[in-house]
Amino acid sequence: MQQVYTYSRGFRIFILCLISPFALIPLTTIGVTIVAGVQSREDTLWGFIGMIPCIAVVFYVISEILSVVSSDEKGLRYRSFLFRRELLWQEVRGYRLEAGRLVLLPAGSAKRKFKIATRRVNYDSLARWIMARYPDLTEQSKEEEVLPTDVYLQHELRMARNTAWLLNGTAFVLMLLSIFMGRYLPWLPLLLMLLLPVTVAALEYHKGLLIILDERKRTTLPSVALTIAFCAIGLFVFGVPVFSLEQWVLLKVALIITGVFTLVVVFAIRHWKTIFLRKLWAVIGFLVFFIPASYSSLVYLNTFFDHSPPQVFETTVYDKRISKRRMTSYFLMVRPWGPVKSAVSIAVKKKKYEATAVGEVVKMELHQGALGVPWYTPGVLKRE
Repeated sequence: MQQVYTYSRGFRIFILCLISPFALIPLTTIGVTIVAGVQSREDTLWGFIGMIPCIAVVFYVISEILSVVSSDEKGLRYRSFLFRRELLWQEVRGYRLEAGRLVLLPAGSAKRKFKIATRRVNYDSLARWIMARYPDLTEQSKEEEVLPTDVYLQHELRMARNTAWLLNGTAFVLMLLSIFMGRYLPWLPLLLMLLLPVTVAALEYHKGLLIILDERKRTTLPSVALTIAFCAIGLFVFGVPVFSLEQWVLLKVALIITGVFTLVVVFAIRHWKTIFLRKLWAVIGFLVFFIPASYSSLVYLNTFFDHSPPQVFETTVYDKRISKRRMTSYFLMVRPWGPVKSAVSIAVKKKKYEATAVGEVVKMELHQGALGVPWYTPGVLKRE
């Protein structure tokens, strides 16, 4: 007897309300383009590129909430307008309970797991029928995830741990040198930048024994999350006294570089024997650290290899303020000058804050930038 399992109407309406902002973004972009016309080809291109992930999310979610799971005497079938899947009862090895769904595990590696959401109508009757006939493999799966290195030789795991210690330790030392001796060693960011692709290459070399991060407190695999974090901090320190006039240009390039490296990371962690959710969190953690690292790298390259003579401008300090949140910060407010058409807030140390008076003249050195992005450094930040 065939049974059909779908999401309830109320649940579908609720999900559609949640994804409505993602649907409004491309609709608004198209509407503004039609009404106002194309003001800038570059901005329009980036706007339409930004629509792609929103459209992908909307299509995937709509495909899922309209999908149908059917069962008969032969097996289970999943149908949506994007995917088709089938799993015969004789191919089922057991089941596993996860958050919000029941997962059927196939006996062979050629078949994919079959997932049934608990939100589907009549899910309880299907779950009871499956649990009465197949073994529960939930605990077995957890043990396999906790000890994923049993199939590898122990010396390979030691090599991965040594690599993690070397990368994390090197990044930590370079970060400290950047903070305390960056003024005397201006080439340090080049080493930090080189360490990032080396870390990604190490993920592929150790084939699942070296990971980015794991949210579990106890794990047998070494992590290189600290390497990426230390590199991001060290590169950020060099970019603090630099003000770029066209930050959006550097940000776009940084996002493109991050996208390329993310694809490489996704390819490299395919050997990690764990569930998809942990791999997803690892990629998200990589993005959190790598985006500021790639942006700071571009800021450094734009300034370090810039040998153009600076243009000197002068402006005045019209206000001073102190921000007291988790830590006290000191700011000097300077008037517009040269190509900068609005007031600028400059973060300084306490000593410089107290030594600078309102109305004092501040020099600004404007450079063309090695990457074609103009940048400047306020005189009050020199020799800080």
